[in-house]
Amino acid sequence: MSAVIIFKNTFVNTLRSSVRMNLSKYLQDDIWVDELSTTNARDMQTGLEITVPVQLDLPTNGNLNDTENAIRFHKAFQHLSPLQARDPRLWTRLTHVDFWQYMRVRWSVEKQMSDLNKAVRFVESRYFVPQAQSRALLRNGIARLWWTAQLSYDPSREDPYELTRVLLSDLDITQQIVERGMGRANNVIKGFLEFLLRNSGTLLTGGDKNRARIRRLAKYLNMHGGVCVLDMLSQAEVIELLDNELPRALETYGGKKSEEAVK
Repeated sequence: MSAVIIFKNTFVNTLRSSVRMNLSKYLQDDIWVDELSTTNARDMQTGLEITVPVQLDLPTNGNLNDTENAIRFHKAFQHLSPLQARDPRLWTRLTHVDFWQYMRVRWSVEKQMSDLNKAVRFVESRYFVPQAQSRALLRNGIARLWWTAQLSYDPSREDPYELTRVLLSDLDITQQIVERGMGRANNVIKGFLEFLLRNSGTLLTGGDKNRARIRRLAKYLNMHGGVCVLDMLSQAEVIELLDNELPRALETYGGKKSEEAVK
């Protein structure tokens, strides 16, 4: 069992304000933050402990390994409180120290270096949490693993991460569901994912048509939030709304309603 260490707030602020000056360091394979300060000035012990060290798989041959990494990370950090899970000090430490090698591969800065301003913004969003808000947390390279699993975790299922596997099966699905307004409502997320699972033959077989259909359904549900509070909807109500919209999505982008669609 090992204690989780976080950065001190003053160090996080200093590190974030120095991104442009330190940009070349984000191209290094070796951890470098220890060069900037002493351990006492930088690190702080927490009361949080994990029983098994987390090993994240690096992307290989086009497989980002997001699903298994999210599940593995969430299992290890399952007892994070909502306050701890929104703490920029935790996620900044994890991206810069504990999972630096993973970040170097999964969120490589090299591809952004043709535009220095873009590279700075990329580092700020993927290696830090500029604001303790849903979208910022879901963009941080490590926080997104925990939050995507947390938002889709369902202990009532035989496989509690069944919906997590749907959410992370396609980057476009992840973006459409968690980065829209509905990303703040657990029932809406789980209802949408359950709907996709039930209609997997129609919506989860890949291709541009299916991506367009899912985007239309996500947009429809998000717009529905303009006339009602999405947080108040049950999963069954979310599924019913999407089922009513599915024929129009299929008609617009071709195909016919799947026999697996929700009745």
